[in-house]
Amino acid sequence: MAEHPVVAAIRDRPEGARLALVIEGGGMRGAVSGGMALGLYELGLADVFDAAFGSSAGTLNAMWLISQRVDDGIPTWTDPGLNREMISRRRIFGRRPVVDVETLVETRYEQLSPGLFEAVLAADTELHPIATDVSTGLGVDLGPTIVDETSLRQAIRASATLPLLSGPPVMIKGGRYLDAGLSDAIPIRAAIEDGATHILVLRSRREGDIVAPPGGTSGKVTSKLLSRISPAVAHAFLTRADREAVDEDLLSDHHHDPSKTPYILSVRPDPDAPVPGRLERDIEVVRAGLEAGRLATHAVLDGG
Repeated sequence: MAEHPVVAAIRDRPEGARLALVIEGGGMRGAVSGGMALGLYELGLADVFDAAFGSSAGTLNAMWLISQRVDDGIPTWTDPGLNREMISRRRIFGRRPVVDVETLVETRYEQLSPGLFEAVLAADTELHPIATDVSTGLGVDLGPTIVDETSLRQAIRASATLPLLSGPPVMIKGGRYLDAGLSDAIPIRAAIEDGATHILVLRSRREGDIVAPPGGTSGKVTSKLLSRISPAVAHAFLTRADREAVDEDLLSDHHHDPSKTPYILSVRPDPDAPVPGRLERDIEVVRAGLEAGRLATHAVLDGG
């Protein structure tokens, strides 16, 4: 079989090419795409991309990769102490964030890897955190808002601030932003709009795993709570499955016809691989998901 155009471009960049990395998140499911980022690092491919687009936890993985701090950051997915510190369902009774993204980004990351945010800003690869605009419910590329370490941390937090679980929306230049998973879980279109010619997509879901439309009492309650933040956010939640289905169709078309431009190649975990849940607490499941992602990258880009 002929080498996929994205793989060929990664190995030997064509003139005029713009290479983009797109990383899906999904809470603790981001350990899978984190393992894929680790695989890229192991293959010496951390700095071949012009831009990296991250959704939610995918933004965190992109941050560690382009900063060349993979050894500091990717192991945090399987650190039981850090996970207990950052995720606690008990905090909801004290009206505190169940997932403490603010402490993670504003304090713990710099403690884990001093100079991290400076390294991200100095990286050759542009970081494009995607978040949901509370006023419209649409995905927004916050890359253009990043001018210093403070704005970088704000953009990263906004991309990963889960509604109802991680505290209030993040304020950036008068706007309010929440987790990208509501609006743009697979930020492929942001990469296309940015002019990417070759796109590698790191998926945290197995083939066939799709988002189901919210239903039943749980869906109604969640929608009602989100409407208190903004009717547009509630609408984004209710229609998320439809948008992701469109993106899945796009990626499927490119999978079956690698000659379609822009060239797009997806990396997905093995169909039988364990994939953590959004708020997974079983570290062995998270560890297995990370390893499945790492192996998937090697299989696609290094023949195993």
